[in-house]
Amino acid sequence: MAREYGGKCILPWISLETTPLGQVRPCCLAVGEVPDIDLNKNTLEEAFRSPYMKSLRKAFSEDKRPGQCQRCWSEEKAGKKSKREYMLEKFKHVEVDYTNLEGETLQFLDLKLGNICNLKCRICGSWSSSKWAQEEIAQHGKENIASQWLKQGQWPRKSKKFWEHVDSILPDIKYFEFTGGEPFLIKQHFDLLERAAKSGYAKDIDIHYNTNGTQYPKQLEVWKNFKHVQIAFSIDNVGERFEYERDGAKWATVNRNIKKFLALKEQGYPLSFQICVTWNVQNIFYMNDFLTWAKTCGIDDIHFNLMHDPEEFSLSKLPKAMVSPLMLVLQKCQILHPQYKDRIISLKEFAMTSLNDDNANTGEALRKKLDQTDIQRGVVFAETHPEVAKMVGYEQTR
Repeated sequence: MAREYGGKCILPWISLETTPLGQVRPCCLAVGEVPDIDLNKNTLEEAFRSPYMKSLRKAFSEDKRPGQCQRCWSEEKAGKKSKREYMLEKFKHVEVDYTNLEGETLQFLDLKLGNICNLKCRICGSWSSSKWAQEEIAQHGKENIASQWLKQGQWPRKSKKFWEHVDSILPDIKYFEFTGGEPFLIKQHFDLLERAAKSGYAKDIDIHYNTNGTQYPKQLEVWKNFKHVQIAFSIDNVGERFEYERDGAKWATVNRNIKKFLALKEQGYPLSFQICVTWNVQNIFYMNDFLTWAKTCGIDDIHFNLMHDPEEFSLSKLPKAMVSPLMLVLQKCQILHPQYKDRIISLKEFAMTSLNDDNANTGEALRKKLDQTDIQRGVVFAETHPEVAKMVGYEQTR
C-alpha cells in the first residue's frame, strides 16, 4: 500500500475529526489539534481551510512526513497497515489533486460529539468519558482538570452554529463516522441522521460507528435511509477481564446486544459489523482467548488497533521483562489463528520497538497507573489478570 500510494494521505484533503472537547484534528490519530478552532465559535470549513491544514497538505504534497502523523509512521514501520493506508484504500475512488493546498470538498466527518459515556474504560480518560470525569471530580474535587473537560464535552448540546454548518454541507457528505464518548447515548447525532434522511441526502451517505456494545437504542429505523451502516464493537477482552478493562460494562449484555444488532441485518437493514480490538499491555497476553471468542460471535471482520495513548498501556512502552514472554504468546497465536498471522507479526514488530527505548522500562509507570485506579475503584488487577500482574510486578490486593 505504501509503495502504491507513496507517502500521501488523503484525509487532509477530504476529512476532519471533531474531538470530544470541541476541537478539530486532521484525523483521530493526529498528534495535536488545529490551532485557534473552537466549535462553539468556529465552523468546520474554517478549520478545513486554515493555515494549519494548508501546511499539512503542503508537507504531504512534497512527500514529507509530518510530525503530527507519527503514529501512522510507527505502525507502518512495524509492518502494520496504518489508518493512512486504510483510508487511501477506502477512498481510492475519490479524485484528489494533491497540489491543491486548499483541499478538496469536505466529505468525510469523523464526529466525536462530546464525552457522554456510561463506561470508564482503563485505556480512556476524562477527556472522552463523562463517567471518568465524574469519578475524577469525586476523587480530587472540582478544581481537577476533569471538571473543565466535563463542561467542554457538552459542546454538541450548546453549539447551534455547529449543527447549522453540518446541515449546510450535507449535500457533499459521503461518510460519517461516529465514535465517543458513546455515540448511541448522544441524541444529537440521531437528530442529524433524521435531517439527512428528510433532506434526501442519506441515500448517498455511509455511516460507521464505534460503540462499546452496551447500548441498543430505539431510534434505528432511520438507518434504513442510508447507503450503508457499519457497526464496530469496541471489545478488547472477554469475560471478567473485559468487565475490569471496561468498567461499567457487563459481558453478557454486550453479547446479547451483538445478537440483536445482527438480527437487524436479517430484517433488511443495510448493516455490516466489525469487532475492533485495541491491543495493549492489559489484553495482549490473552489474545488466544479473545480470538477464540471472536470465532463464535457471528462477526468475521476483526480489526486490530494499537494503543498509543495513554502510553503506559502501549506495546511500544512494554516493560522489558514482558517482551520475551509476549513473543512466545504471539508465536502460539500465529499457529492457532493462522488467518491473523500477518497482523500478529506486525504486533510483534511493534512490541519490539520498546527495546529501542534508551530508558529501560521497568514497568513503574504502568504499576502506578494500575494501582491508582484499582484503589479508586476498589478492584484488583491481579485477580482478573494474574499472569500480567506477575510479569509487571504488580501485586495489589484488597
